[in-house]
Amino acid sequence: MCGRYVSPEEAAIERYWHIGARTPPRWLEACYNVAPTMTVPILRHDENGQLELLPARWGLIPTWWKNTTPPRFSFNARSEEAAAKPLWRQALRSTRCLMPALGWYEWNEQEFLRNPAGRQVHQPYFIHSPTDPIIAIAGLCSLWIKPNGEPLLSCALLTRAAASSIEHIHHRMPVVLAPENFEEWLSAATHSEALGDLVHHAREDFAGHRVSLRVNDARNDSAELIEEAE
Repeated sequence: MCGRYVSPEEAAIERYWHIGARTPPRWLEACYNVAPTMTVPILRHDENGQLELLPARWGLIPTWWKNTTPPRFSFNARSEEAAAKPLWRQALRSTRCLMPALGWYEWNEQEFLRNPAGRQVHQPYFIHSPTDPIIAIAGLCSLWIKPNGEPLLSCALLTRAAASSIEHIHHRMPVVLAPENFEEWLSAATHSEALGDLVHHAREDFAGHRVSLRVNDARNDSAELIEEAE
């Protein structure tokens, strides 16, 4: 389960996707310890089919949600189940997005160490592409109207079985799309069978290294979190 990742700064996203920079920059700095319910950058098509960069809550709230509090554990969706589950199927069908990232964290459940308090915990890893500084995670998004009438854009990432290069770290990973497939994923015209093919042929060129236990606390946020632990 991918519950933490690293998001790029706004300027890096604009350069990578050739989006015109806004002056002054709007809202986005790099975050090295993104956790569920935080505000994250997403890319989607606007009404004219142009790519737009927007802030969204990480933790999807479907448009039909009636409770005053958001659903729990809605920050990632298993790609094998998303088309059938009510929480995901509408967004998968019609409101897909990209979630820019530098990489993500996973905890190896077979590898233990002691934290500063002496408690046994799992070893965290940072997983990334050795050849691409920015990756695009396949995402779902939804515009929910709060009880007070205020709109809230939210998102979730899709997961799949881990690539062979990193399955020793964790058995699941985000669905990471190749650049040539970005537009097909975002297009409202893409049918369900083609979406399944995009997931099946998602990128697998990843490597991981051990990182500090400081990543366990979401309040820690610095570039040192992704450095290889001694």
